[in-house]
Amino acid sequence: MSSLLGGVRMAKFVACVSSLIVLVLLVPIIATGDVEGAKSKPAKSGAEWTLAIYLDSDNDLGLWAQKDMDEMMMVGSTDAVNVIVFWDTYTGPGRVYKVLKNGLEELRDCKLNAVEPNMGDPTTLRAFAMYAFESFPAKQRALMCWDHGDDCRGLMFDHHIPDAGFDLLTHQEVAMALAGLKINVLIYAACIMSTIEVVYEYFASELDIDYYVANEGYDPMDGFPLEVVMAKLVAQPSMSSLAFSEMLVDEYTYYYEYVGTAYSQSVTLSVVQVNKAGIVTADFQSMVAALMIDVEGYAKIVSDGRGRANLPWSENGWERLVDLTTFVKTVHDESLSPQLVKDIDPLVVSAVVSSSERVLAGLSDLVVYHRNINTMENKGCHGMAIYFPTSLGSYENCKWIYGSVYDSMRFAQEGWLDFLHAYWYVSDD
Repeated sequence: MSSLLGGVRMAKFVACVSSLIVLVLLVPIIATGDVEGAKSKPAKSGAEWTLAIYLDSDNDLGLWAQKDMDEMMMVGSTDAVNVIVFWDTYTGPGRVYKVLKNGLEELRDCKLNAVEPNMGDPTTLRAFAMYAFESFPAKQRALMCWDHGDDCRGLMFDHHIPDAGFDLLTHQEVAMALAGLKINVLIYAACIMSTIEVVYEYFASELDIDYYVANEGYDPMDGFPLEVVMAKLVAQPSMSSLAFSEMLVDEYTYYYEYVGTAYSQSVTLSVVQVNKAGIVTADFQSMVAALMIDVEGYAKIVSDGRGRANLPWSENGWERLVDLTTFVKTVHDESLSPQLVKDIDPLVVSAVVSSSERVLAGLSDLVVYHRNINTMENKGCHGMAIYFPTSLGSYENCKWIYGSVYDSMRFAQEGWLDFLHAYWYVSDD
């Protein structure tokens, strides 16, 4: 779920605000199971999966968090699948649970339990992940971060921190939190997290993540159909991390195409192989370096690429993002047009064509699986975005990004931000 910056966020806000007064007065409604013991029961050996869910509804998402908890309790954990949730609500302290069928077991031996946490603090995320994976060992580890998301700015918006007020996790903080931990599947139930900047940040930070499941568009309020997802995992716990990731994509897109209410045209989901991000970034850097030789000559082709790659998320204000594959493919294809490149040095054109072909091949390896609802499919969404504001003014006037966030992203430092400034200078003339 993204921050409340656009129409879809307003749709979420309207849906939630009608019950906000009730939410701040009531404790979340939970069907409890075994909550008497002071410590969690020893985890049985031989589990196939531990799914750890970092669930932050210490904001305006309380109703939706309760919905997802209810869905998970319809299935619950088994001997083969552990489902461990750290849930921070607006109405009370955080609680750590093992999800049972028709109930919850409160895990009181976890130091995070029954305290008011800062979900935007990397030490909180790290403590939960380590507790879940060490207390409930399994062959495969999946971590889901559930909350608002705002592309390069970060995710996990906590609006209820004593003596602090608000915080969130930057991607640099996520890298700190997960350093040294093996994560087979990292899942973001949040808006607009499948960007090359985010994936490269995790790759460059040397995080040990096999697959990254994230949304190039908005994550509607209903989120993942967790009852279906958990039922399939429980029924087939031996599935591989890639099979699990692909199943998440299939069930998510099916739900919004045929079952749920999407609130937005831009429903899509991707599976990314994180260790391929370095190759793509290096090849993209070569493409950008070639474009920089004649920014003025390539300005129209770059503008065409940006325009074609501006997918339906711009309906609600995210025009600062474009689809990376569509952008690169447009630059490549138009570079093959003699009329469009007649005033550009052929050596420059050749360098752009060859490097863009390598980028496209690398993106096919990086985004190993993705699906869209029909609107995004028809628009040519390919599962990975890149930050590309329309102008320097658009960049400077985005208070969440300019001067504090985007400059710190490692991908931006690999030549892309320098190119953007050069392009804006030429295109603004």
